[in-house]
Amino acid sequence: MTDPFLVVQDDVVAASDQAKALFASWKKLNQKRRSPQEENEYQFVTDELYSTLTSIGNDLVDLQETVDVAREAPGDYGLSAAQISERQNFIAGKRKAVEDIRHFLAQPDAKASRPVEIPAAGGTTYHHHHNDARGSHRPHNVEFDGQQEQHQILIQQQDQQFDAMLDTVRNLHGIASTMNTELDDQAILLDEVGSLVDRTQAKLTSARRKVDKFLRENNSRSICIVVTLFVAILVLLLLIIFT
Repeated sequence: MTDPFLVVQDDVVAASDQAKALFASWKKLNQKRRSPQEENEYQFVTDELYSTLTSIGNDLVDLQETVDVAREAPGDYGLSAAQISERQNFIAGKRKAVEDIRHFLAQPDAKASRPVEIPAAGGTTYHHHHNDARGSHRPHNVEFDGQQEQHQILIQQQDQQFDAMLDTVRNLHGIASTMNTELDDQAILLDEVGSLVDRTQAKLTSARRKVDKFLRENNSRSICIVVTLFVAILVLLLLIIFT
């Protein structure tokens, strides 16, 4: 049976690589003046990055639960102390990486919006700020709304996939617990069978000794009878000869 920890660990590694790529794109977009199209991309990358970090955090919680359970009885899961420590270090490292990215995203200067020069109808330019309180200069068009809708659908699909994956891990954990219980019950039955075999063996040994004793006694008695009959016949023969 596949180790549930290793299954989720592979997913965490893949999600971490995705988070690194998104974070690199986010920093690149955040460090320059953005056009309206780049602003849409910036919002999409930001939402996707937060969603990925949340997913990794949830998976790390599940992994931590499996490590806590294994730490209580490592022998039941075939894990050594070094393996458990290695898994704990993996969780700690990934958790720190997630916290570092969240800390960077939470900094005020990281959230600051950069002005974008947008050509006006008369050929002049004006500065558009993403954090304009009225939002009168931010373009709202059909393409942007479509992208937002697709983004929301993608997030919902990912949430469903992660929920299904979490259910699978929980089912695997339940199966492993059930198998462990069954193995314990079978071990108890084997011990009982072993004790019964020992008792039966002792009874058979005692019965064999009694049979051997009985045969020895019967053999001695038979010899005595044969000797007695031989002596009696010999005496009769002598009496017949000398009379």
